[in-house]
Amino acid sequence: MRPYTLGIDLHKRSSVWVLLDGEGTEIWKDSVPCHPDHITKILKWIPAAGTEIQAALEPTCGWRWVTALLESAGIEVHPANVSKVRLIAESTQKHDLGDARALANLLRLGYLPESYRVSDSTYGLRLILRHRTYLVRMRTSAKNRLHGMATIHGLHLIARSNPLSKAGKAGIMEGDNALMKELHTLIEELDRRVAECDVQCEEIAKGEPLVPILRSMPGVGVVTALTVIAEVGDFTRFASAKHIASFSGLIPRQRSSGESVRFGRITNQGSRTLRMIMVEAAFRIRPTNAPELYAFVARLAPVCGKKRARIALARKMLGILWHMAKTNTPYDKSKIIVNFSRIANVSHIDTYRGALTP
Repeated sequence: MRPYTLGIDLHKRSSVWVLLDGEGTEIWKDSVPCHPDHITKILKWIPAAGTEIQAALEPTCGWRWVTALLESAGIEVHPANVSKVRLIAESTQKHDLGDARALANLLRLGYLPESYRVSDSTYGLRLILRHRTYLVRMRTSAKNRLHGMATIHGLHLIARSNPLSKAGKAGIMEGDNALMKELHTLIEELDRRVAECDVQCEEIAKGEPLVPILRSMPGVGVVTALTVIAEVGDFTRFASAKHIASFSGLIPRQRSSGESVRFGRITNQGSRTLRMIMVEAAFRIRPTNAPELYAFVARLAPVCGKKRARIALARKMLGILWHMAKTNTPYDKSKIIVNFSRIANVSHIDTYRGALTP
């Protein structure tokens, strides 16, 4: 263990640094602007050698480039788990200096809950796929606005009712509504950019050995497979399918006391991108392309509804993908077992309704 502990409360334009010795005594503190030149300079002024320092910081506001500078100076960096640190270190006197000191003390005492840090290549893949998701959302928003404007002008009542169809687009372009024309131009541009991202994803997929394995599952394409790889990182860090489901936020909230057990909505914690891509994959499952998976929906939907059944299927599919990636084996429908005998008892129905609430 290194003798000095550095706590950094990081913000977009500024940060507060606190250095403690092995006894927890504060030997140095400073406010440092978040700029590579300032951080490089301050690393030379710290009253301890970099190889003797371990640092704790919250992974926010460009923390990766700050971490790279710290590690280049020989400092051992520990990214903190933001949600868990708040549970441990929150106090009524909350300020930047106190936060930096709390991070340093938690690391010094061995109580710092650390956050998993993916490799630079995996993080780069995340950025590409999240950018594609952003473009798709923007395109969907533009399409919805176009439909709304068509309704405002009464175009949904005439023959060319769909403004996104060829006939509808031709009618808009021949008309004099500049706003609707601009929306069509925006949608065309976003289509082009999404297509460019898809081509890039296809190229990246050729160098990812896990992609063909994950794609063997029905409902999983190139983008879904790459997104799972990018968001999960190392599949072996999860001990079970339940652990990766918890990471995705697809498990229900639970409140238990004595013999009372209550389940609520899904936690929605963890990777939002992973959660959304798995729900989308679950909605692609049909009786024709994956009857063994659709049986899960068919037997659960009468109890909790179709939407919640799909969310439960997303959780199940993620667990199967975890097993496929960890064992390096393709999808095998003969191993899919759907067993809902326990919900035949009426006493379990309310529990399942709550557990599968989105």
